[in-house]
Amino acid sequence: MSLQSVLIPIIRSVFSRWTGLQLAVTHEMGGHESQAKYEAFIEAFGDFLTRNSRSTVVIECDIQQYLEEILDEEFNTELDDGSSHELAQLFHRYLQMIAQGKLNEIQNELTAQQNNDSGIQMSVRNENDDSSSESEDSDDDMITEEPETEKPKKPSMETDEDGWTTIHRRR
Repeated sequence: MSLQSVLIPIIRSVFSRWTGLQLAVTHEMGGHESQAKYEAFIEAFGDFLTRNSRSTVVIECDIQQYLEEILDEEFNTELDDGSSHELAQLFHRYLQMIAQGKLNEIQNELTAQQNNDSGIQMSVRNENDDSSSESEDSDDDMITEEPETEKPKKPSMETDEDGWTTIHRRR
């Protein structure tokens, strides 16, 4: 079994939960061929990891830079939420685990994450399906009342008047 064939399902699983990337694809920020670019991104990233893990030890900053370049060049997207750094760390760890033969541990982790993160994809889908309501009022629907002792939460993403969407850090 080649490293590429092991990596592709892992990449597909992680990318399916990467909210910034999924928003870019869903909103066709890469043009009408965004879905095809997404599929090509998965393959290209697998090639990148395979090539770099053979020649030298792949480092997190290289992975992060690659992810950010593809998002910018192919999907016209710059994320300011730190997710590319988090994914670089995750893929670096997965490469180390693969080298140690811990594929079952990776699979168990991915399955657990898939079960826990299903709400994120659902909220993106529901937001897109609500085309009948006014766009300015849709932000009010998402706000929930909090006890006065807690600080109000910042929205995870904001869209300005030019149509740019800013995704904020999770922390």
